Amino acid sequence: MNTYLYIFGYETPAQRKNNVAFGWDDEDSDALVITAENAEKALEWGHAVSKRYVSVLFNSHAESWDENRFAAWVDHDYTTNFSSDQLKVVPTVKYGEYPDIAGMLRSKYGRTAATVTGARI
Repeated sequence: MNTYLYIFGYETPAQRKNNVAFGWDDEDSDALVITAENAEKALEWGHAVSKRYVSVLFNSHAESWDENRFAAWVDHDYTTNFSSDQLKVVPTVKYGEYPDIAGMLRSKYGRTAATVTGARI
């Protein structure tokens, strides 16, 4: 098995509201390290995690990460592009395993997560 850094974009509920109101294109991003057979499998599993991440973020299973066509990719040079300190805080999962998404949101947004994201975490 190999490890891959998967990076994905999304917008928070507050960003969506402001993007619509002001014509902005504001987005956030997050990442995780995925242990998988190959890069294609890592990307496939990353998309599954992104879908769940957005449904938790919006507190709605009806919210679709796919339909919003956010960027997502596997960084093949992540050990060069990011420092070991930066990578230490990135969750690691195996193909088929979900990270602690609520924990990721708390880590990113702190105690204000519900205000920023709309999530009930």
